[in-house]
Amino acid sequence: MKRADRNMEPFVRDLNQNGKEVYEDEYTRPGISGFGGWLIVFSIGLILTFIYAAYSLVDYVWPMVESGEVAAYFSDYPAVGVAVLVETLSHLFYAVFPLVLGYLCFKQKRLFKTMSIAYLLLSLALSAISYLAYSFVSELAPDFVDGAFKDLIRNGITCLIWTLYFVKSERVRNTYVA
Repeated sequence: MKRADRNMEPFVRDLNQNGKEVYEDEYTRPGISGFGGWLIVFSIGLILTFIYAAYSLVDYVWPMVESGEVAAYFSDYPAVGVAVLVETLSHLFYAVFPLVLGYLCFKQKRLFKTMSIAYLLLSLALSAISYLAYSFVSELAPDFVDGAFKDLIRNGITCLIWTLYFVKSERVRNTYVA
């Protein structure tokens, strides 16, 4: 049925990118968009990471700094001091970066996609640095080396999966455009 045959003048809904009028019955959404789907899983992971990092900073790192234990590590066992420093920087990273990503996600900023991928890659790099730092003190704490290696493998798989998601996701592409 042609448009001219209709009794009522069709309501013009929008103009498409070429300037052509798109009528209400022809109007289609650009696809899935908005906060939902796998973004919820990613966000839950960020929230849990923030909570764990904040708890670790308050319960583990701060008492060591306050008691002077960290300074003693640097003077007596420099390799252990470096490992503690790497661990502290990791906890700070995991406490601050999820807040930044949460803000970008809430405001639906285009930067959210890029910063999420950067977060994943930096997380993988921190896992690799932690593994190397613990490998230098392996005679003092072999359990830490095993745990750091497992974290490195886990973060590698996580980084691969979520990076592919952020690159390929239609929802991310349609939602974070501002």
